[in-house]
Amino acid sequence: MGRGRCCGGACRFMTSEARSPVLTRLKSDSLFDGVSLSPLSRLLGAVEEVSFSPGDMLYRRGDPALFMYLIADGRVRLSTPAGREITLLEPHCGEESAIGLTGYICTATADSAVHALCLPKSALAELVKEKPGFAADAILSLTSSIGGEPLSLPAKPKAVKGSEVSTAEIIGWFTLLVVPPLLYLFCLSNGFTQQSAIFSAILAATVLMWVFTLVDEFIPPLVAVVATLFIGLAPSSVALAGFASAGLMTLVGVFALSAAIGSSGLSYRFMLWLLFKLPDRPVWQQSAMLAGGYLLSPITPSGNSRLSLLLPLYKDMLEGLRLPKGGPGATALMAATFSGAMLFSPMLSTSKSSNITAVNFLPLQIQEEFLGLYWLVAALVAASGMTLLHLAATRWLFPADNPAPLPKDRIATQLSLLGPMSGEERIALAGFAFFLAACGTVSWHHVPPSWIAGCVLIGLLISGVLGKKEFRQQLDWPMVFFLLGMDGITRIMEHLGLNTVLERVMTDWFGFIGGRFEVFILAALVTTLAIRLALPVTSGMLVATIILLPVAVAQGIHPWLCVFLTALFSDIWFVPYQSSVYMQVVSSGFTTQYDVPGFMRYNHLMNAARVVVAFLSIPYWKWLGLI
Repeated sequence: MGRGRCCGGACRFMTSEARSPVLTRLKSDSLFDGVSLSPLSRLLGAVEEVSFSPGDMLYRRGDPALFMYLIADGRVRLSTPAGREITLLEPHCGEESAIGLTGYICTATADSAVHALCLPKSALAELVKEKPGFAADAILSLTSSIGGEPLSLPAKPKAVKGSEVSTAEIIGWFTLLVVPPLLYLFCLSNGFTQQSAIFSAILAATVLMWVFTLVDEFIPPLVAVVATLFIGLAPSSVALAGFASAGLMTLVGVFALSAAIGSSGLSYRFMLWLLFKLPDRPVWQQSAMLAGGYLLSPITPSGNSRLSLLLPLYKDMLEGLRLPKGGPGATALMAATFSGAMLFSPMLSTSKSSNITAVNFLPLQIQEEFLGLYWLVAALVAASGMTLLHLAATRWLFPADNPAPLPKDRIATQLSLLGPMSGEERIALAGFAFFLAACGTVSWHHVPPSWIAGCVLIGLLISGVLGKKEFRQQLDWPMVFFLLGMDGITRIMEHLGLNTVLERVMTDWFGFIGGRFEVFILAALVTTLAIRLALPVTSGMLVATIILLPVAVAQGIHPWLCVFLTALFSDIWFVPYQSSVYMQVVSSGFTTQYDVPGFMRYNHLMNAARVVVAFLSIPYWKWLGLI
């Protein structure tokens, strides 16, 4: 048997018949326990058999760690740097090649005739990529061999196989097969056109996929768009218009800016500065996050955009405050971050795109009156009430203070160690300042926010702050496709005239209001919530406004009150799919940082708070002459 090129011993390549026992040997080794068949199959293609005579060295200390050996027959002895002679505890050696060491730590010698499998470092590197825990197991194995004592981590409970279908999923798929056809028949019998009835059934299937969590949240809108195109309910210029709209550039630009703020370290620096300047009390730290979202509201008409700019700061503040994962402090901070992005949405005409669109439904004189600060003046009681109720809810649900006082001296040292801002931080800060300043002066220069976001994106890419890898990995592409899919659903509804059909069918149902504003509030609440079960915030609010505005005019109710109530109630949500802003939190992986059930309890309280502030505003609106 000649010398093999692979391992320094007598080496031979295996035929296909020899691969089966080799695979058995691989699967029986403790290091490869739990490795799936796909990486084992790749590794099998690189394995070679090697034989050593008694006294031969498999490798010497300091030799390049290029191979790992699985001993099939024979005995191998390790010589440590201190001169100790150790018999292998496990039938493998050369783990240095699997954990990234450049050379072997020990010398391995054959005590008898040895037959082994030789695994090259390159193949092991691929295995480490597919199973990151393999490197840790190899380190434990090497430590055990050198120390002469077996070491192991506690066994992890076996995960439930992903292929198993739960009862809820079975019910969900059964409902998905039954409900849409029934809804199609119901719509046809209530005056819907055939195209509108078909799309209503598609919309019902979309909602059911969300409700029963049958697939990832960004998939159902894409399914609805593709189904619409396949059936021919709307042309591609309508169904896919979101992918050619200015909204796509705005989303990508803002998400890129958010990624640059986090990856450059700018958000970490700002977080340290905030913690150093603010009093060491949770209410101040949470209020800073809330105020940040409020300040962004007048110039950033998207809750998703505001949240994407706040999330890097939330992440760094969690680490700076050392808040326990899932604890009340981390949950309260998330509540403040989320509410900063959302609570002020109905309070300004420019704080969400549906507000801007809905204003155009009003008479021209009322438009001119409410496009400015008077919208905020009219919503003052609601805005103040929501803020106070948020503070009360967080204090009640999450009463714990910081686990330990903040060491201001340590924070000052950290800031000094950071030194002056790096070039990437300066570019990220310049992009952020440019975006805010340009969006805040749109009425002066008339450049659309999408163009501004596009300029920021180009600047980040050209400067190298956002490279190809970061552009691919740090931008929330599933969220982008979710929002564009929802935009497509909205445009398809408009193309099919489904909004008009809903208005005609439902307007006759509101005769019970009788001019009573308190009853109108309840009617607006029920109508908006029913529509929001299927539609996102923007289109849900607009459809509710289209339905309720003629009712308000007929009942002698001020039209702006109708627009404001639908804006306020459209932010109510009970399950994640109803809020694209919360879906952004989920898709960014932050649900492991805070107590999700606790946050949902907080959200339900804020849902009720929106109804409460609507009734509390009645005396104030009477004083303003709106009622």
